[in-house]
Amino acid sequence: MEEINLYDLLRFYIKKWLTIAIFVMIGGIVGIAYTYYIQTPQYESKATLLLVGTDHTSGNQESVALNNYVELFKSRRVLDTVIADQGYDKDYDTLVSNVTARGTKSTDIINVSIKTPDAKQSKALLESAIESFRNEAKELYGNSSIKINTVDAASTPKSPSNVRPAIQIGLATAAGFMLAIIGLFFVYDYRHSQPKAAKADEPRSNEPAQPKDQTDDDPETDTAKEDTRCTTISHFYTGGAYEKE
Repeated sequence: MEEINLYDLLRFYIKKWLTIAIFVMIGGIVGIAYTYYIQTPQYESKATLLLVGTDHTSGNQESVALNNYVELFKSRRVLDTVIADQGYDKDYDTLVSNVTARGTKSTDIINVSIKTPDAKQSKALLESAIESFRNEAKELYGNSSIKINTVDAASTPKSPSNVRPAIQIGLATAAGFMLAIIGLFFVYDYRHSQPKAAKADEPRSNEPAQPKDQTDDDPETDTAKEDTRCTTISHFYTGGAYEKE
């Protein structure tokens, strides 16, 4: 690649402003189409639970108990009941992939959420999951001193959690701009490298011409030789005629 003149490159970009604008518009259109017509929106309902009565005498024991409850919330024992009660038309694997349960460090709080393409369904599934979670924990732990209280009830999501129009359309527009810049750069480099390549292929003007083959026949020499032959033959026949007389 030859050395690039930044000033010439900038002028080239300015001349091609319409091409850049077209690519930017295409990127924006693609971003809008994906955001509003292709991407499936997911509505996430969230809730906060508090474990009351955990033993804080040992930090390790506390974390084990919290992790047990977190994993129990995502277990088949809890979610299969939710699927049956709510008439969920997907299987356990699909539901658990949309379930989140996290324990907050150094606390007894568990943040849980469920997301689906329908806002009302997300809330109903989460409420059913919390109820099933309480029942299964009570059945497994018996008359445990730990109680599960609701700090924040299941929320009704107002907007999709995975759709961010401004960010997504902005990224698509920026991608179109960068694609135009990179493509035009290669066009600029190709055009500026062609004249130099063509000049390198031209024969050098100072190279000596190929010497003429010495063995080639010279037309003038051939004519002189032919005249000599004719004269000799003429004298031969003329001399013969004089001798007969």
